[in-house]
Amino acid sequence: MKVAQALDHFVVPVDDLVVAEDFYVRVFGGRITRRNGLNVRQRKRGAIPHTFIQIGGKRMGVYLQSEERPRPGSARGLPTYSFTTTEQGLAEVARELNELGAHFDGPVRSVHTFADESLFFTDPAGNHYAVYTPQTSQAKSGASGGRMTAVGYLELEAPHLDKSVDFYENVLGFQLQSCSKGSMAQSQQVTMTMASGQTLILTEAPFSSKGLVMSRKVPGPHIAFYVPATKWNTALAHLEKLGIPNGDRGAAKERQAGQGGTYMDDPAGYVIQFITDGME
Repeated sequence: MKVAQALDHFVVPVDDLVVAEDFYVRVFGGRITRRNGLNVRQRKRGAIPHTFIQIGGKRMGVYLQSEERPRPGSARGLPTYSFTTTEQGLAEVARELNELGAHFDGPVRSVHTFADESLFFTDPAGNHYAVYTPQTSQAKSGASGGRMTAVGYLELEAPHLDKSVDFYENVLGFQLQSCSKGSMAQSQQVTMTMASGQTLILTEAPFSSKGLVMSRKVPGPHIAFYVPATKWNTALAHLEKLGIPNGDRGAAKERQAGQGGTYMDDPAGYVIQFITDGME
């Protein structure tokens, strides 16, 4: 059953919110929409400082880490988050990275079947990103009107590959496309597709430190998948039938009516959110 329709947004850990905000606005053409955890009321609720930024027509978030993470050794690595862009957008990203003195790989052609040209780089905190022009002309045009046209594919660590494949296939309803040897030290790699046509790549590798607690019960970094409102009750019933523990993060979140979603843990250690219309 196709439960989750699309990759909606992601929230990543960073070691300096001010530096991260500047980078995401400058490189991705993002627009800051909300800062949280910076007043007494929010801190009393236990809110971790975090910022939401509009990129590619979606909100993405950056959460302040509580611990340092090892610095990445190269521009490409795991996990990789991505956005689609245009040829002009790709050139603008490369120009901004050059002006910042940031190392990047690319443009590289045809790294994936759905990508024409790709740039790979890390943000100042070490999160890995890919920005690419899609193969299809429809995807290239986008609808966001910004430098980034949409949220792209996702590549995650999967220490126990079979368990992660089972989770995304049976819990979220993604379709298994292929199994192969990946670029990460010839690790086993599985490619899955969502109903939207977006791609999830699972690479057999240890789960890396994220610099803070990763749990469905603790507000922080997560990956959100969109469930159509018409399927929301069915999706919750599906989780209950499968015995997947889930729920809103409550205590440290300030919610308005209709917001929220439900959160769960995947087998690797990522926090997964189901989100539908009207929710944040």
